[in-house]
Amino acid sequence: MNAAFVLSGLLLLVGVVGVFRGIETMGTVQRWSCALLLALSPLGAVIDGMFTLESPILHLVGFLLATATPILSFPVAGVFLGSLPRWRRFGSWLLLGSPLTLTLLILFFLTFSPTAAGAEAGVAGLTQRMLVLEVQAWFVAMGWLAFRRS
Repeated sequence: MNAAFVLSGLLLLVGVVGVFRGIETMGTVQRWSCALLLALSPLGAVIDGMFTLESPILHLVGFLLATATPILSFPVAGVFLGSLPRWRRFGSWLLLGSPLTLTLLILFFLTFSPTAAGAEAGVAGLTQRMLVLEVQAWFVAMGWLAFRRS
C-alpha cells in the first residue's frame, strides 16, 4: 500500500500541474497559485506512503495535507476556475467541495478512536475512505474535464 500511496500521489501531482499548464486563459499567478494549493493534497498522499503508522506524527501530517488542505484549495481554485467561461460550472461545483470535505473530515475525527491497528472495531475506516474518495474524485473530475477540453 505504501507504493500505491506514493504512486497515486505522484500521478495526482502530475495531473494537477498538467491541468493548470493547459489553462492558458488564466493569469500566471492565478494558475500557479491554484496548482500549488491543489498540489498539497497529492504531496500528503506521498508523505503517507513514505511514513506509515509506525511514524504517527508524520503519517498524520500526510493525512491532513491530503484531506484537510482541499478545504482551502478547492474554493480558491473554484473562484479562479469560475472566472473562466469553459470552467465556470466546474468552478461552481468545486466551491461545494470545500464544505463537503470539511463535513467528511469532521465525521472522520468524530468516529476515530486512536488505538493499535485492528484492536478495535469501528466505522472510522469507512469514514476515512469516504473522505479520501471524495477528495480524489474532485481531482479525477478536474483531470477529465481538462482532457476533454484540450
